[in-house]
Amino acid sequence: MRNNTFSGPATIFLAFIGIILVTLGMQAISSMIIPLIFSFFGALVFAPLVRWLQRKGVPNTVSVGLVVFFFILAIIFIGVLTVISIVQLNQQIPIYQTQLNNYIDGISQQVPSPEDFSISSLIRNITGSLIAVSLEIVTGAINATTAVAIIIITTAFLLLDTLGISAKTIKDAQENYVLLRNIGNFSKGLMDYVVIRTETNLITGAGVGIVLLLGGIEFAIFWAIVIFIFSYIPFIGLFLASIPPVFLALLQYGPVGALVVIAVILVVNILAENVIFPSLAGKGLELYPSVVFISLVYWAYVLGPAGALISTPLTMAVKVILESFEETKGLAMLLGSGKNQEEIEETEKADA
Repeated sequence: MRNNTFSGPATIFLAFIGIILVTLGMQAISSMIIPLIFSFFGALVFAPLVRWLQRKGVPNTVSVGLVVFFFILAIIFIGVLTVISIVQLNQQIPIYQTQLNNYIDGISQQVPSPEDFSISSLIRNITGSLIAVSLEIVTGAINATTAVAIIIITTAFLLLDTLGISAKTIKDAQENYVLLRNIGNFSKGLMDYVVIRTETNLITGAGVGIVLLLGGIEFAIFWAIVIFIFSYIPFIGLFLASIPPVFLALLQYGPVGALVVIAVILVVNILAENVIFPSLAGKGLELYPSVVFISLVYWAYVLGPAGALISTPLTMAVKVILESFEETKGLAMLLGSGKNQEEIEETEKADA
């Protein structure tokens, strides 16, 4: 009788091909799935707050409306400040370019270079590339406004749908299906991650913003918000967000001013990370640092800047799905040393 099971190498090859096809498929429809992913995560994060309002006697629809309302207010505040800053920044770009050219000419006169090599041309190419990247980021931020509206509406509907399901039904379903139980645990872990990450980013952004204000760096509040948002991107987010204020400090105060801004950003970030968020594989993550970095590269390739922003929660979700099936639990262990099911149940009993 012929055995229909695949050999080890054949299984690995088929799995590899499947990953490639899924990756290419997600990349092709990234503009469609990004709002859905943000909406799903938003519903998971805001659901505990909605249920808290319910326990305080607030009606279901009103509780969802209040949460969505404050969510919209926060987005409007950041959006208005961003638009105003971008308009003012565009007006200042010709001035910055003139200052930069003068600065580069001064450097090229002081530093000798071979006849077939121009330091000023090299610096202009580098700065031109940085400006192009900055403009691309700005364009992406402006184009994201339509996606934000879809995210808000979809999140509201998801929250309303979850309120229509009784707690008993959810409990019974979680007892019968491991995946649903793990999604519930993932929701708690995601909430912990978002809260801790937000506190860390807030301290970093506020600390850097205060120093930039005291130093007279232009658009200091806007750069503080950019640092706050970009710090959700592991490892490289703070570096990308620090380029514009360091560049302005260089134009305003020279190399010494730029070095001071770099030092302040590094010190504030180190203090915030060590006090609030000791490591990227800390509470609520349960992922190896190497996995966090690889997932950043992968999701940025698949979904673009939005994928980089939510690369860690996406990898946490993949780990939860892998943990829900006996055949893939070994792969989940490769992503991180998460709690086993017995530890999770003991934690839930202790919380109860």
